[in-house]
Amino acid sequence: MPLKIQDGELLELMRDFYVLTGMRIALFDEYHTELASYPRGNEGFCACMRENVAFDRLCRESDEDSFVRCRQTGKLNIYQCHAGLIEATVPITEEGRIIGYMMLGQITDRKNREQLFSHLCAICARYGIDGTSEELSAKIRRIKYRNERQIRAASKILDACTEYIRLKEIVKPSGQQLIDAIKLFVDEHIHEPIDVERICEEFRISRTSLYESIRPYHQGGIASFIKHRRLERAKALLQSTDLPISEIAESVGFSDYNYFLRVFKQTYGVSSKRLRSHK
Repeated sequence: MPLKIQDGELLELMRDFYVLTGMRIALFDEYHTELASYPRGNEGFCACMRENVAFDRLCRESDEDSFVRCRQTGKLNIYQCHAGLIEATVPITEEGRIIGYMMLGQITDRKNREQLFSHLCAICARYGIDGTSEELSAKIRRIKYRNERQIRAASKILDACTEYIRLKEIVKPSGQQLIDAIKLFVDEHIHEPIDVERICEEFRISRTSLYESIRPYHQGGIASFIKHRRLERAKALLQSTDLPISEIAESVGFSDYNYFLRVFKQTYGVSSKRLRSHK
């Protein structure tokens, strides 16, 4: 599930950052999908080169490596991409858990423009691309130069921006939204068979995304989560109705009555019959 974003406020912040630094920034979710950027999309040299499949693959791998380092350290990561340009990634955290990343990049710390031009032309040549063509050479020459101090300062400002984003709730974690939606879905279909595949299909997410989203809210996994919702409904019915226990078990999706009796007692420390007797 994507992050919930206050689009107007985020765009304004990104635009202000660009006006101040001249550096493109982008927001990624915790699964490394780009959700927003300013300027929109890759620009200049990088946009042109990423039309090449092999080059684009290395760009993605470079991004992935940066996300991994951020996840391991929980801190700002400044690095050179595979083409030798400077980028920086900052994690966005919520209660100690990474929910997304902000990235700046597509700049150079090479002050000598001719050296930069020669270097990137050589990179282009590896992929059978003519870096000296009028279009591409113009894009190379428009790559912005920033010295080490400026890069570090901009990266620290970006780091501070992530704190502002969370404080103002410009970006919110989507996990709770997903949990609420799954609760509603399970409650509405509680008498039916519900498994991981059905939920993934319903919410159009992968198994990995589902497990990672639900983990902070329910440690037992999705199957345990569904079982818990069934048991909670059964408990409520036991306390509020005089329906036979077997009928209640079936109505909340337990086809095996003896299994229902066993897991109910394991969960609540009391049998369903005893619980009802104390209503």
